[in-house]
Amino acid sequence: MVPYPFIFGSWPNRVKPKEGSERLHMKASRSLYAWLFVTGIVLGPPLLMAFDVKHRLYWGILGLLSNGLLFYSAVRSNCTWFGPVVTRFATERKDVWLTIDDGPDPHDTPKLLELLERHDAKATFFVIGDRVRLYPELARKVLAAGHQLANHSGTHPAATFWCLPESSLAHQVDNGRRAIFENTGQSWSYFRAPAGMANIFLHLVLRRRSLKLIGWSARGYDGIRKEPDLIVADILRSVRPGTIILVHEGKRDRHGNPLNLAVIEALLLRLKSSGYSFTVPSEDRLR
Repeated sequence: MVPYPFIFGSWPNRVKPKEGSERLHMKASRSLYAWLFVTGIVLGPPLLMAFDVKHRLYWGILGLLSNGLLFYSAVRSNCTWFGPVVTRFATERKDVWLTIDDGPDPHDTPKLLELLERHDAKATFFVIGDRVRLYPELARKVLAAGHQLANHSGTHPAATFWCLPESSLAHQVDNGRRAIFENTGQSWSYFRAPAGMANIFLHLVLRRRSLKLIGWSARGYDGIRKEPDLIVADILRSVRPGTIILVHEGKRDRHGNPLNLAVIEALLLRLKSSGYSFTVPSEDRLR
């Protein structure tokens, strides 16, 4: 089977590789793309020179466009061009799914757990593998409080995740999942990419492991902004029944106060007063 069938316009059902064959498959995949890249570099200019100026311009623009589309698909959050991304869940009630990224955090996680308990709300914490290893007791407290842990990569390389090769992405996925399992004994089939950026290789890595890529449908850019009111307002504008809300922990406002606590408390108060409940949906309800 061709390592990357989508090159030829199809996504046939894959047979799970036999034990010990994963490394060979990844090597073949990388070799194919290396061959395509080198071929394009070596043969591209001579082939273009074989055409007249008009056709050279046409093929040059086509090449730039195709590479631009690949780049766009890798850096655009929740892009579904090369595989599914869960951004909503099915519900007949006014339910939302609160997802909290980048923990566990020794200062914020305990206060978040108290806040959620006070409002009888459940959430999913998308945690970083290295931080789970640093604070395993916090990961276990999240589970003991009735919440869910899910994989947010091993080291959270947000600046480079979009362009990592398949082997590095596989390491990030496996590293995060292993950290959760080794320290809590639990494992879920959910993965959230750092900054929501997923290139074509990540979709294949997740597909082989039967993992779901979880995105979101409401966010306020709390990883960048420092104003809780603006963050909350942006999130509320996108909330509908079945919305997946993205927030982070470990962030600070302009005065050094925990940003996520103010944002999440405001969301809990505003949405509960509007009749919403904060729940963790079952896997069969994900869309």
